[in-house]
Amino acid sequence: MRCLAIVRFPGPADLDPAQLRELLREAVPRYQVIPGLGRKYFIGNESLGGGVYEWESRNAAEAFYSQDWFERMLDLYGAQPEVEFFDVHALVDNDTGRAEIAG
Repeated sequence: MRCLAIVRFPGPADLDPAQLRELLREAVPRYQVIPGLGRKYFIGNESLGGGVYEWESRNAAEAFYSQDWFERMLDLYGAQPEVEFFDVHALVDNDTGRAEIAG
């Protein structure tokens, strides 16, 4: 079964749009080669940063969020991220016209 992970952490208040674009340019290629990752949305607002990750399975997701990953996020962002996992019971993809129900 597919799995979504939602990651949240306090966002740096002083990050301007140019700095954000540069961080994304550096980060995006790293996520293009992660086994089991289908999609990642980089998300944020005035106070939070994070991501929504679509994984092929819960096992793939849990393998990615290792202690090393948490330590790296703490070093990068100065805060411990929160990670929540969700099973995907059904999917509607209007971009491709595809829909599927798990099971």
